[in-house]
Amino acid sequence: MEEQIPPSQAPLPPQITPEQIEVMKARAREFAIQQTMVQQASNPQQQTRVVYVRRNFTVAELLLVILLSCGIVTGIQYTWNLLSNLLPKIEIKVR
Repeated sequence: MEEQIPPSQAPLPPQITPEQIEVMKARAREFAIQQTMVQQASNPQQQTRVVYVRRNFTVAELLLVILLSCGIVTGIQYTWNLLSNLLPKIEIKVR
């Protein structure tokens, strides 16, 4: 008959305590902060990059521009007409 081999017990991995988990988290946090600082120090031009985006006018902006331009032209014409009619009527008498 076959000999029965007792099952060998595999060694269990050591248990990790909550304190060890906190220490590992703190180390990982410190390492991440250091990596970020090194990346920022080695690549300063990436932070100061400005991107200009060109966009089309909206309908409201177009209407506002048209109304303002019409108002300015009409106002100038009205003022010119008023002054050209009023100034010749003013008489200056010297005594």
